Amino acid sequence: MAKKKKRAQLAEASVPISAMIDIVFLLIIFFVVTASIDKEVEDEMITLSNAPHGKPVVKKDPRSVTINVRRDGSINMNMIEKSIPEITNALTVAASQWGKDIPIIIRGDKDVQHYHIRKVMKAITDTGLYRVRFDAVIE
Repeated sequence: MAKKKKRAQLAEASVPISAMIDIVFLLIIFFVVTASIDKEVEDEMITLSNAPHGKPVVKKDPRSVTINVRRDGSINMNMIEKSIPEITNALTVAASQWGKDIPIIIRGDKDVQHYHIRKVMKAITDTGLYRVRFDAVIE
């Protein structure tokens, strides 16, 4: 008597396309949301000065604090208008969390009086912070 060998049928490998599409859409949404976070701290009402000989920033530190100074002298951090004492307090808290070497970015309008920029710089130095950068446009 000859025995018949049953051949094991191999199951066809398939990829669930609907699950992959869901994952792709979730990744797209994640990258769109995280990419727009940097733009939320930059005030669009500010026209930056030209700096034709400036060095472009290669890598932005995620700990950086952005301070916007509008043409009329109003000052905001993270798009929330603040007074100089409020900025000093916020920078003191940031320095206690991340250290004294956190970078501060000042985005001043090209037509703002220097007096307003000087007030912001004094608030920064009063907290003991020293890494200050001014944003400008390189054309």
